[in-house]
Amino acid sequence: PGWMSVSLSSRSYKKRWTTIPMGDLIDILEIDEHNMTIRVEPYVSVGQLTEALLPRGLILPVVPELDDLTVGGLIMGTGIESSSHKYGLFHEICLEYELCLADGRVVVATADNEYADLFGAIPYSYGTLAL
Repeated sequence: PGWMSVSLSSRSYKKRWTTIPMGDLIDILEIDEHNMTIRVEPYVSVGQLTEALLPRGLILPVVPELDDLTVGGLIMGTGIESSSHKYGLFHEICLEYELCLADGRVVVATADNEYADLFGAIPYSYGTLAL
């Protein structure tokens, strides 16, 4: 994959962690053309989104250069290669996050609900706060 060319460093420290399988979360759940929103699972790639949106005459406001990057990775990571002078970084075009907290609760965080602090903290958190 193209993302492998970004860094050659080994991530061996991750082998000591307990992993949570999320690789099946690869679906685009909804494209709402009326509200101009998309609901996706975290492993949806930029390539999948582009392929689904272009035939509709649509495109994301922030499009990373690498099609293999995932929505979850762009939000939880640093959003590499994904900035726009008009819209900012990838996470800045997100309206809400449905998250699984460490205690097992699933919450929806937005910029103006009771989980607003979590909404603001999720970008760059690398999955340490919620999944």
